[in-house]
Amino acid sequence: MRRILTGLLVLDSGMSTDTAQSGTRETVGSGVGGPYLDAVATHTTAHASWLWAVALASLAADGALTVYGIRLGLTEVNPVAADLIASVGTLGALALLKGGALTVAVVGWVVMPEDYRGLVPAGLALPWVSASLMNVVAVGLAL
Repeated sequence: MRRILTGLLVLDSGMSTDTAQSGTRETVGSGVGGPYLDAVATHTTAHASWLWAVALASLAADGALTVYGIRLGLTEVNPVAADLIASVGTLGALALLKGGALTVAVVGWVVMPEDYRGLVPAGLALPWVSASLMNVVAVGLAL
């Protein structure tokens, strides 16, 4: 089992390269992110419930504003989303894209170490809040 402890990636004896199974831990290398990532993860995890609420609210706002903008004659700038909208329609495309992102996030939440779980809703909230703000501006300019 892997654990990230203050910048070092450590293997438990169950996954050690020690064939004698001595039960000692060995350092594999420096961990990803170091103390800065640990601080961000601690802060986001402490506010995970709030971040999930922001992520879900911004998902709804982004979806509603996207539908409204397309009905006003605006176009989707994301080429993947635009192709999917052309194939299955606006609501179907948004359901697939947002549902897929939420599915990946929930799986990530489950498998991620508890100390880092707050990064999951933060990773959803940041782009969805940004997209919602851009949609507000685009719809405002179109009106």
